[in-house]
Amino acid sequence: MNAEIGTFKTEDGLNLHYRYFHKPAAVKTLVILHGHGEHSGRYEKFSRFLSAEPVSIAVYDARGAGQSEGREVYVDSLEDYIRDVSSFIAFLKDRYEALPLTLFGHSLGGLVALHWALRFPHKISKLILSSPCLGLRIPEPLLCMNNFFNKVVPGLIYKNPVYPPHLTHNPEEVDHYRKDQLIKRKISVRLLAEMIKYGNLIEAKDILEFPFPVHILMAGLEKVVDKERTVRVFERIKAPKKNLQIFEGFYHEIFNELGQEKVFDALIACLRDPGVSVPEPHYPDSHSHD
Repeated sequence: MNAEIGTFKTEDGLNLHYRYFHKPAAVKTLVILHGHGEHSGRYEKFSRFLSAEPVSIAVYDARGAGQSEGREVYVDSLEDYIRDVSSFIAFLKDRYEALPLTLFGHSLGGLVALHWALRFPHKISKLILSSPCLGLRIPEPLLCMNNFFNKVVPGLIYKNPVYPPHLTHNPEEVDHYRKDQLIKRKISVRLLAEMIKYGNLIEAKDILEFPFPVHILMAGLEKVVDKERTVRVFERIKAPKKNLQIFEGFYHEIFNELGQEKVFDALIACLRDPGVSVPEPHYPDSHSHD
């Protein structure tokens, strides 16, 4: 699929860059929210792996990321990201066919997708999270320091918050990450504080209820986000169907790992899943709850 490339406007007037991969016979649209520092171009491979599926794909560069407008790696509140999802979905429905939407979020995009889906459950038909950033393993002294800086210099920038070899075992993907000029290799004090705050808001919920299927795909050898918190949150999800698949030995970027074909097969199964009881997943490292 070739991508249609353009921009759409946010509520506060920013132009955000997007890619739309149109499938003429599509019966649904997969809306992708990328991870921190990433951009939509890193998800072009999804159009190749899903080429046989009746699915159109829409992905945009978050504000301040990739080729989108906005202050780099900074938001006043995570609400900015959440509102942008609403703007993008409204744009898609206005410009393209109003097909059933599946919302997919990776890492920080997963945190945003989860909050958005809780608020607007009637607007999508399925939620898929990839290594969602529902918590970060941050030493207490660093957490205290960030809280202090957030009060006095929220725009302060930390350089290189992610160590590329902790994202994937695939040396080619690590090399691509290092050479990609559109990736933002930094994070602001405020954005880090907001990620922690909104992750804690999810952790504090006794039940997360959805009227549609929820699928979580996550790394078994996670070095970026809090894997245990993701499992705890999953246990509190109430949905017609929920499924957790853990890819043992995989690092955070499961769709860029060695053996990524296995993850794309799992994604395809999630997309095809009608949301009712189905046989146990093929992979022995999966856990399914109906």
